Amino acid sequence: MKQPKFKGKYIITVQLEAVTGLHIGGSTTGFEIGGVDNPVIRDPLTDEPYIPGSSLKGKLRHLTEWSLGLIDKHPKHKVYGAYHCSDLKTGREKAEKPDRWDKAYLVGRLFGVASDDGDVREAAGPTRLTVRDAFLVDSARKEIQQILGEGIFTELKTENFLDRITSEANPRTMERVPAGARFWVQMVLDRYADDGEELLRQLFVAMRLLEDSTLGGSGSRGSGRVAFRNLRVVWRGLEYYLNGAEEQVLFPNGEMGEDEKKQAVLSPLRFLQNNGAFERFFGASGKGG
Repeated sequence: MKQPKFKGKYIITVQLEAVTGLHIGGSTTGFEIGGVDNPVIRDPLTDEPYIPGSSLKGKLRHLTEWSLGLIDKHPKHKVYGAYHCSDLKTGREKAEKPDRWDKAYLVGRLFGVASDDGDVREAAGPTRLTVRDAFLVDSARKEIQQILGEGIFTELKTENFLDRITSEANPRTMERVPAGARFWVQMVLDRYADDGEELLRQLFVAMRLLEDSTLGGSGSRGSGRVAFRNLRVVWRGLEYYLNGAEEQVLFPNGEMGEDEKKQAVLSPLRFLQNNGAFERFFGASGKGG
């Protein structure tokens, strides 16, 4: 299969706000009496909590696969598991369910394929989406320390696990990033000649799904609700990298016009506007033309 021609990159930046306490687990470095049972992951240089790009991308993929109906029981183990894009192996013209193949093709391009099968990997082509580690916004860093104290960025939440037979209490302590903390998220979406607006739209849909789901651990017990704010989309075409051409701010400051690249952003944004997420994603002043 001929590889598609690279056209450029969408640089997507957005603030992720913890609406409730956020716990993305790290590892303990040693045993400490009275210590935290479940610490958050931290930057080893600054000791500040951060959101790994792998955690955010994995959750966005998980929600996308479920929303598209691609998660099935494993034929051997009979349990639900990660989707491996195996539908791409046959090619669309031979697929029993072309609609399912199209969905697999979307997921495979956007997030990459979880398969070692060469035919599957070739069909999907290069992974389009890169999600970088997200670190605290400067103003949020200051606000947290003003409330909690210098060098303190987390809260401790104590829970009790009760044995339903004996009523014995087993307390445990979980570390969380407090509600109100904000992180800068950057995602890079590569665009190739055959790509339309469907990848960008699906990314926005996944972000919307995440707002009504949870990120990190203990989501069913109150942690991990997040919201996206102040999104910005910039286009950097191939000429930006080869010859120093200027980048284009597509949203929120750019006029959308009739340009193909701008329309590829405008259509998904209109979908979000109709879906009730426009103001929260982009701020009250975000006008896309």
